[in-house]
Order: sequence, then structure tokens, then C-alpha cells
Amino acid sequence: MSITYNNRLVCNGHEIYPSAVTNNPRVRFREVTSDLSLLCDPQASHLMQVMTDPDVQGPSDPYLREHLHWMVRDIPGTTDATFGREVVSYEMPSKA
Repeated sequence: MSITYNNRLVCNGHEIYPSAVTNNPRVRFREVTSDLSLLCDPQASHLMQVMTDPDVQGPSDPYLREHLHWMVRDIPGTTDATFGREVVSYEMPSKA
């Protein structure tokens, strides 16, 4: 899987400024292969993408919260998230 915002690759541990995440990212999946292909046909496979923030803090429960920023389902296993059905519209992350 690769994630890009405005054609800039997202890498673990690298800071991304709020101005760079105003629009949803492009999420690309490698073709569904390996163990999953033993269970089903990769051409018929569909994926789900969920983007959450596991450590968002809120006033009612500042330690055990998670925020859903984006959800896309029915993504064909041979393409990217732009071909799926958006279940939850993209909400850009922000610093609390």
C-alpha cells in the first residue's frame, strides 16, 4: 500500500503539515496476491480502507478515543481507493 497527498509519498515517522492534508490522500493497493489469492480470485476481491486517528483527545474521555477520518469500501483488489464507494467522507486530520 502507498499513500500520497498531492503527489508526496507519506512515510512513517515523517511530519505532514496540516496544509498538505486538506484533500483526501491517494491510497494505492498492490494487487491482491499471496495467501489471499488462495482463498479467492484477486480480480473479484474487494478491499475496505479505514483511516482513523487512534490518539485523538476529547474532553469527555481524553485517553481512550479514536476518530474516524475516512472510510471507503468495495475497492477492487487491483486498483486504488478512488474506485471504491465512500462510506464516510474525508475529514482532514488536525492537531488538537
